[in-house]
Amino acid sequence: MSHQPVSASPSFADGVSLPELVRLLREGVYIMRADGVLLDANPAAIDLLGIAPSPTTHVRDASRPLATWRTELDQLARSGDVREFTREFVHADGTRRTVLDTCYARRDGDHVTYHGVLSDITVPATSSDDEQPTRDPATGAFARPYLAHLEAEAATQHDECVGVCVVQVDPPAEHTMDATHALDERLEWLTRFLWRHIRATESIVRSGPHELLLVLPHADDVQTEQVARRLQLAALRGAPAPFRIGWCARHRPDTLAHAAERARQGLVPVRVVEREFQPARQL
Repeated sequence: MSHQPVSASPSFADGVSLPELVRLLREGVYIMRADGVLLDANPAAIDLLGIAPSPTTHVRDASRPLATWRTELDQLARSGDVREFTREFVHADGTRRTVLDTCYARRDGDHVTYHGVLSDITVPATSSDDEQPTRDPATGAFARPYLAHLEAEAATQHDECVGVCVVQVDPPAEHTMDATHALDERLEWLTRFLWRHIRATESIVRSGPHELLLVLPHADDVQTEQVARRLQLAALRGAPAPFRIGWCARHRPDTLAHAAERARQGLVPVRVVEREFQPARQL
């Protein structure tokens, strides 16, 4: 996919070829036709999408209507690329996989194909009826009710310490539809920033209109502070917008809600170096 010249041989000195490397990646890599037909994909992408490359099978984001999905593909062909866009795919057995999709449209004359990478952010179902956790539609983070599941999970695992980081952005001065949309967009960018700097076992919950809650299992006070400091450092040149962060560790029998309230009492501003930032494009 690069425009840089490459060697005529696909093999590296250790005998591992680029196709072999792509096959072994945990991230999904795919090539899709403009009408949604999957042309090629590595095993991880096939697992996430729930389908194999086939001239008769179409990829579709289950989190949006079919007509919207088709419109988004057309818009993608015009705009060029998207970064870390939240998508959901439903498998034949009914299971759902949630991913961050980064892709670009490759145009060869009138022929357009989409080349992309999928990162799995699915949390396994925890109830007996395989109910999936609810996500906030604006940001892709978990919705506030998911905190009850995290609380119960910590109790089941006898987790004495759970780290909590509160991330807040400034609320809009005016309560208009445009201001609300701008706030949701800013929190969506911050959610994607946080996903890049946490472990798969850690969770991001939208706990308020202008707040995200980062929950760190098995993290004591020192470990929680280390995560917060790492986010502060990464934000200097990697965060899409300034924010405030507070942190503490929940110790039993305290609750996550009480720990989050303590973290809010110690919010500190996080500086972001001024730079030209291109936010993820909304399809």
